[in-house]
Amino acid sequence: MRGLVRNYLWWKRVTPGWLNEQEAALALATRGTHSIVERPGARRLQLEMFCETATVAKHLKAAFGGAIDELPPDWHAQFLARSRMKPLRIGRRLVVVGDDASADGAATLVIPAGAAFGTGEHATTAMSLRMLERVSRAFPPGWRMLDAGTGSGILALAGSRFGAGKVLAIDNDAMALATARENARLNGVRNVHFIVGDVQKRIRGTFHVITANLYSELLIALLPAFRDALSPDGRLILSGVLRTQASELARALRAAGFRAAESRRRGKWIALVCSGGSVTARRRRLLEPL
Repeated sequence: MRGLVRNYLWWKRVTPGWLNEQEAALALATRGTHSIVERPGARRLQLEMFCETATVAKHLKAAFGGAIDELPPDWHAQFLARSRMKPLRIGRRLVVVGDDASADGAATLVIPAGAAFGTGEHATTAMSLRMLERVSRAFPPGWRMLDAGTGSGILALAGSRFGAGKVLAIDNDAMALATARENARLNGVRNVHFIVGDVQKRIRGTFHVITANLYSELLIALLPAFRDALSPDGRLILSGVLRTQASELARALRAAGFRAAESRRRGKWIALVCSGGSVTARRRRLLEPL
Protein backbone atom coordinates (compact mmCIF):
# COMPACT_ATOMS: atom_id res chain seq x y z
CA MET A 1 0.00 0.00 0.00
CA ARG A 2 1.32 3.37 -0.94
CA GLY A 3 2.03 5.73 1.94
CA LEU A 4 0.22 9.00 2.41
CA VAL A 5 1.71 11.96 0.54
CA ARG A 6 3.05 14.55 2.95
CA ASN A 7 3.27 18.23 2.08
CA TYR A 8 4.90 21.03 4.04
CA LEU A 9 4.72 24.76 4.62
CA TRP A 10 7.93 26.71 5.14
CA TRP A 11 7.43 30.12 6.74
CA LYS A 12 9.41 32.95 8.27
CA ARG A 13 8.57 36.35 9.75
CA VAL A 14 10.85 39.08 8.41
CA THR A 15 11.30 42.82 8.33
CA PRO A 16 10.87 44.76 5.05
CA GLY A 17 14.62 45.47 5.16
CA TRP A 18 15.47 41.76 5.34
CA LEU A 19 13.14 41.06 2.44
CA ASN A 20 14.76 43.76 0.30
CA GLU A 21 18.21 42.29 0.94
CA GLN A 22 17.18 38.68 0.32
CA GLU A 23 14.60 39.20 -2.43
CA ALA A 24 16.78 38.03 -5.32
CA ALA A 25 18.05 34.93 -3.50
CA LEU A 26 14.58 34.10 -2.26
CA ALA A 27 13.06 34.40 -5.74
CA LEU A 28 15.76 32.10 -7.11
CA ALA A 29 15.30 29.50 -4.36
CA THR A 30 11.49 29.42 -4.65
CA ARG A 31 11.25 30.14 -8.39
CA GLY A 32 8.98 33.02 -7.48
CA THR A 33 6.28 30.80 -5.94
CA HIS A 34 6.59 32.06 -2.35
CA SER A 35 3.94 34.32 -0.90
CA ILE A 36 4.29 37.44 1.23
CA VAL A 37 1.62 38.02 3.87
CA GLU A 38 1.28 41.59 5.14
CA ARG A 39 -1.12 42.37 7.97
CA PRO A 40 -2.36 45.94 8.64
CA GLY A 41 -0.48 47.45 11.58
CA ALA A 42 2.12 44.68 11.76
CA ARG A 43 5.78 45.63 11.40
CA ARG A 44 6.86 42.23 10.10
CA LEU A 45 5.92 40.35 6.97
CA GLN A 46 5.38 36.61 6.83
CA LEU A 47 6.93 34.61 4.02
CA GLU A 48 5.27 31.32 3.12
CA MET A 49 6.16 28.60 0.65
CA PHE A 50 4.16 25.46 -0.09
CA CYS A 51 6.57 22.52 -0.41
CA GLU A 52 5.69 19.19 -1.92
CA THR A 53 8.51 17.42 -0.05
CA ALA A 54 10.35 17.76 3.25
CA THR A 55 13.62 18.11 1.33
CA VAL A 56 12.50 21.33 -0.33
CA ALA A 57 11.30 22.75 2.98
CA LYS A 58 14.57 21.84 4.71
CA HIS A 59 16.63 23.51 1.99
CA LEU A 60 14.69 26.74 2.48
CA LYS A 61 15.10 26.59 6.24
CA ALA A 62 18.84 25.94 5.89
CA ALA A 63 19.22 28.90 3.52
CA PHE A 64 16.94 31.46 5.18
CA GLY A 65 15.97 30.17 8.63
CA GLY A 66 12.31 30.11 9.60
CA ALA A 67 10.14 27.15 10.47
CA ILE A 68 8.47 24.16 8.82
CA ASP A 69 4.92 22.96 9.40
CA GLU A 70 3.83 19.55 8.19
CA LEU A 71 0.43 19.83 6.56
CA PRO A 72 -2.20 17.23 7.46
CA PRO A 73 -2.66 14.44 4.89
CA ASP A 74 -6.12 15.79 4.02
CA TRP A 75 -5.13 19.46 3.87
CA HIS A 76 -6.62 19.92 0.42
CA ALA A 77 -9.86 18.24 1.44
CA GLN A 78 -10.02 20.56 4.45
CA PHE A 79 -9.55 23.58 2.21
CA LEU A 80 -12.40 22.35 0.04
CA ALA A 81 -14.68 21.35 2.92
CA ARG A 82 -18.30 22.03 2.13
CA SER A 83 -19.61 25.34 3.41
CA ARG A 84 -23.02 26.26 4.73
CA MET A 85 -23.02 29.62 2.98
CA LYS A 86 -26.30 30.90 1.67
CA PRO A 87 -26.56 31.17 -2.13
CA LEU A 88 -25.17 34.52 -3.30
CA ARG A 89 -27.12 35.89 -6.26
CA ILE A 90 -25.09 38.08 -8.63
CA GLY A 91 -27.56 40.00 -10.79
CA ARG A 92 -29.73 37.73 -12.89
CA ARG A 93 -26.89 35.77 -14.43
CA LEU A 94 -25.13 33.93 -11.62
CA VAL A 95 -25.66 32.28 -8.24
CA VAL A 96 -22.64 31.35 -6.11
CA VAL A 97 -23.27 28.37 -3.84
CA GLY A 98 -21.21 26.32 -1.41
CA ASP A 99 -22.34 22.99 -2.85
CA ASP A 100 -23.90 21.67 -6.04
CA ALA A 101 -27.44 22.72 -5.13
CA SER A 102 -29.80 23.98 -7.81
CA ALA A 103 -29.89 27.72 -8.54
CA ASP A 104 -33.38 27.97 -10.08
CA GLY A 105 -32.22 27.99 -13.68
CA ALA A 106 -29.52 30.64 -13.26
CA ALA A 107 -25.89 29.86 -14.06
CA THR A 108 -24.28 28.37 -10.97
CA LEU A 109 -20.77 28.68 -9.57
CA VAL A 110 -19.81 26.20 -6.85
CA ILE A 111 -17.13 27.56 -4.49
CA PRO A 112 -16.61 25.30 -1.47
CA ALA A 113 -15.22 26.92 1.66
CA GLY A 114 -11.44 26.86 1.75
CA ALA A 115 -8.30 28.40 3.25
CA ALA A 116 -9.63 31.97 3.31
CA PHE A 117 -9.01 32.27 -0.44
CA GLY A 118 -12.48 33.66 -1.15
CA THR A 119 -15.95 32.10 -1.29
CA GLY A 120 -17.90 35.23 -2.20
CA GLU A 121 -19.11 35.94 1.31
CA HIS A 122 -16.54 38.64 2.08
CA ALA A 123 -17.69 42.19 1.29
CA THR A 124 -14.79 42.90 -1.10
CA THR A 125 -15.43 39.74 -3.12
CA ALA A 126 -19.19 40.26 -3.26
CA MET A 127 -18.81 43.86 -4.44
CA SER A 128 -16.25 42.82 -7.06
CA LEU A 129 -18.54 40.05 -8.34
CA ARG A 130 -21.47 42.44 -8.76
CA MET A 131 -19.31 45.02 -10.51
CA LEU A 132 -17.92 42.32 -12.81
CA GLU A 133 -21.44 41.18 -13.69
CA ARG A 134 -22.46 44.73 -14.63
CA VAL A 135 -19.41 45.80 -16.63
CA SER A 136 -19.21 42.50 -18.54
CA ARG A 137 -22.65 43.13 -20.05
CA ALA A 138 -21.06 45.73 -22.34
CA PHE A 139 -18.74 43.22 -24.03
CA PRO A 140 -19.70 40.63 -26.64
CA PRO A 141 -18.91 36.99 -25.82
CA GLY A 142 -15.20 36.21 -26.02
CA TRP A 143 -13.84 39.21 -24.14
CA ARG A 144 -10.55 38.84 -22.25
CA MET A 145 -10.01 39.09 -18.49
CA LEU A 146 -7.10 39.31 -16.05
CA ASP A 147 -7.69 38.37 -12.41
CA ALA A 148 -4.76 39.60 -10.33
CA GLY A 149 -4.40 37.79 -7.01
CA THR A 150 -7.02 35.23 -7.93
CA GLY A 151 -7.14 33.35 -4.60
CA SER A 152 -9.92 30.76 -4.89
CA GLY A 153 -10.41 31.77 -8.52
CA ILE A 154 -13.95 32.97 -7.84
CA LEU A 155 -13.70 36.17 -9.93
CA ALA A 156 -11.91 34.40 -12.78
CA LEU A 157 -14.53 31.64 -12.85
CA ALA A 158 -17.36 34.18 -12.66
CA GLY A 159 -15.81 35.99 -15.62
CA SER A 160 -15.95 32.75 -17.59
CA ARG A 161 -19.62 32.38 -16.68
CA PHE A 162 -20.23 35.97 -17.83
CA GLY A 163 -18.87 35.26 -21.32
CA ALA A 164 -15.11 35.78 -21.16
CA GLY A 165 -13.31 33.83 -23.85
CA LYS A 166 -9.96 33.71 -22.10
CA VAL A 167 -9.08 34.48 -18.49
CA LEU A 168 -5.59 34.86 -17.07
CA ALA A 169 -5.59 34.26 -13.29
CA ILE A 170 -2.38 34.98 -11.37
CA ASP A 171 -1.47 34.44 -7.72
CA ASN A 172 1.86 34.09 -5.92
CA ASP A 173 0.48 31.49 -3.50
CA ALA A 174 0.76 27.94 -4.81
CA MET A 175 -1.73 26.65 -2.25
CA ALA A 176 -4.31 29.20 -3.39
CA LEU A 177 -3.75 28.16 -7.01
CA ALA A 178 -4.23 24.50 -6.10
CA THR A 179 -7.63 25.44 -4.68
CA ALA A 180 -8.46 27.63 -7.69
CA ARG A 181 -7.64 24.84 -10.15
CA GLU A 182 -9.81 22.42 -8.20
CA ASN A 183 -12.66 24.95 -8.23
CA ALA A 184 -12.29 25.29 -11.99
CA ARG A 185 -12.44 21.50 -12.38
CA LEU A 186 -15.46 21.31 -10.08
CA ASN A 187 -17.29 23.88 -12.22
CA GLY A 188 -16.23 22.49 -15.59
CA VAL A 189 -14.40 25.71 -16.50
CA ARG A 190 -11.57 25.18 -18.98
CA ASN A 191 -10.79 28.64 -20.34
CA VAL A 192 -9.00 30.01 -17.26
CA HIS A 193 -5.19 29.91 -17.40
CA PHE A 194 -3.78 29.82 -13.85
CA ILE A 195 -0.23 31.05 -13.24
CA VAL A 196 1.80 31.06 -10.02
CA GLY A 197 4.02 34.12 -9.74
CA ASP A 198 4.38 37.87 -9.43
CA VAL A 199 1.46 39.64 -11.13
CA GLN A 200 3.61 42.46 -12.43
CA LYS A 201 6.02 40.05 -14.11
CA ARG A 202 3.47 37.63 -15.54
CA ILE A 203 0.98 39.93 -17.31
CA ARG A 204 0.91 39.30 -21.07
CA GLY A 205 -1.38 40.96 -23.60
CA THR A 206 -4.31 43.30 -23.10
CA PHE A 207 -7.63 42.75 -21.40
CA HIS A 208 -11.15 44.11 -21.52
CA VAL A 209 -11.58 43.60 -17.76
CA ILE A 210 -8.97 43.49 -15.00
CA THR A 211 -10.01 42.53 -11.49
CA ALA A 212 -7.78 42.95 -8.45
CA ASN A 213 -8.99 42.27 -4.91
CA LEU A 214 -5.75 43.08 -3.09
CA TYR A 215 -4.50 45.34 -0.32
CA SER A 216 -4.16 49.01 -1.29
CA GLU A 217 -0.36 49.28 -1.26
CA LEU A 218 -0.05 46.47 -3.79
CA LEU A 219 -2.88 47.88 -5.91
CA ILE A 220 -1.11 51.23 -6.10
CA ALA A 221 2.17 49.57 -7.08
CA LEU A 222 0.42 47.62 -9.85
CA LEU A 223 -1.49 50.53 -11.39
CA PRO A 224 1.11 51.25 -14.14
CA ALA A 225 1.06 47.58 -15.20
CA PHE A 226 -2.76 47.57 -15.17
CA ARG A 227 -2.82 50.78 -17.22
CA ASP A 228 -0.68 49.23 -19.94
CA ALA A 229 -2.65 45.98 -19.95
CA LEU A 230 -6.15 47.49 -20.10
CA SER A 231 -7.79 47.80 -23.51
CA PRO A 232 -9.03 51.29 -24.56
CA ASP A 233 -12.64 50.43 -23.75
CA GLY A 234 -11.74 48.27 -20.76
CA ARG A 235 -12.65 48.43 -17.09
CA LEU A 236 -10.48 47.99 -14.01
CA ILE A 237 -12.24 46.63 -10.90
CA LEU A 238 -10.41 47.23 -7.63
CA SER A 239 -11.26 46.12 -4.11
CA GLY A 240 -9.59 45.12 -0.87
CA VAL A 241 -9.31 48.81 0.03
CA LEU A 242 -10.28 50.26 3.41
CA ARG A 243 -12.31 53.47 3.46
CA THR A 244 -9.42 55.15 5.27
CA GLN A 245 -7.18 54.37 2.27
CA ALA A 246 -9.57 55.72 -0.37
CA SER A 247 -7.95 59.17 -0.72
CA GLU A 248 -4.48 57.74 -1.26
CA LEU A 249 -5.77 55.32 -3.88
CA ALA A 250 -7.72 58.09 -5.63
CA ARG A 251 -4.55 60.17 -6.00
CA ALA A 252 -2.63 57.19 -7.35
CA LEU A 253 -5.40 56.43 -9.86
CA ARG A 254 -5.34 60.00 -11.20
CA ALA A 255 -1.54 59.92 -11.45
CA ALA A 256 -1.74 56.68 -13.44
CA GLY A 257 -4.35 58.07 -15.82
CA PHE A 258 -7.40 56.24 -14.50
CA ARG A 259 -10.85 57.67 -13.82
CA ALA A 260 -13.11 56.19 -11.17
CA ALA A 261 -16.42 55.54 -12.94
CA GLU A 262 -18.20 53.84 -10.03
CA SER A 263 -17.58 53.28 -6.34
CA ARG A 264 -19.32 51.15 -3.74
CA ARG A 265 -18.96 50.96 0.03
CA ARG A 266 -19.81 48.10 2.36
CA GLY A 267 -18.82 48.46 5.97
CA LYS A 268 -15.18 49.50 6.15
CA TRP A 269 -14.44 48.37 2.58
CA ILE A 270 -14.72 50.08 -0.80
CA ALA A 271 -14.65 48.81 -4.39
CA LEU A 272 -14.12 50.81 -7.59
CA VAL A 273 -14.71 50.48 -11.31
CA CYS A 274 -12.17 52.53 -13.28
CA SER A 275 -11.59 53.34 -16.93
CA GLY A 276 -8.68 54.74 -18.87
CA GLY A 277 -6.10 52.64 -20.73
CA SER A 278 -2.79 54.04 -21.95
CA VAL A 279 -1.80 54.96 -25.49
CA THR A 280 0.53 51.95 -25.49
CA ALA A 281 -2.35 49.66 -24.69
CA ARG A 282 -4.47 51.13 -27.48
CA ARG A 283 -1.86 50.13 -30.03
CA ARG A 284 -1.69 46.51 -28.88
CA ARG A 285 -3.66 43.72 -30.46
CA LEU A 286 -6.54 42.72 -28.22
CA LEU A 287 -6.26 39.05 -29.11
CA GLU A 288 -2.63 38.34 -28.26
CA PRO A 289 -2.25 34.74 -27.05
CA LEU A 290 -2.06 34.24 -23.29
